[in-house]
Amino acid sequence: MITGTINLGQNVDISREVSLNHIVTGKNGKIRDFSILFGSESAPLTIGDDFFVGVHCYFNGIAGLTIGSRVTIAHGCMIFTDSGPNTSPILQKTFPIVAKPVSIGDDVWIGAGAMILPGVTIGNRSVIGAGSVVKDDVPEGTVVAGAPAKEISKIPA
Repeated sequence: MITGTINLGQNVDISREVSLNHIVTGKNGKIRDFSILFGSESAPLTIGDDFFVGVHCYFNGIAGLTIGSRVTIAHGCMIFTDSGPNTSPILQKTFPIVAKPVSIGDDVWIGAGAMILPGVTIGNRSVIGAGSVVKDDVPEGTVVAGAPAKEISKIPA
């Protein structure tokens, strides 16, 4: 189902059963089956050129989500730009809803099942290991893995 303002670039291949809302893409991308991607009217989710989004991905870009060019996001990844909804006023006193944009640079590879939390910036040429939970920024040219994600190596320039 495609709703809201959508601007897909040339040769973007969308599989069946994909939900899109308020996104803008570059050219030559693939969005695979059963993925949900959305931004907001004031902050559309933007993706550069030559991208891949695997099956069963969930991208909540409501607070602003920018994904660069030549980015591969494997199956089952989740990206959150807000921590809501937390419907309990009692729990919100201790765990307030956080809404911060996420930025993913160019030439990034995010492994299967990784989770990116609100406010994270992932630098160009970085790799996120499968199953990682990324709660802190990832510098350019860095490989991180784990829950929470920690640096495991650098990528030569």
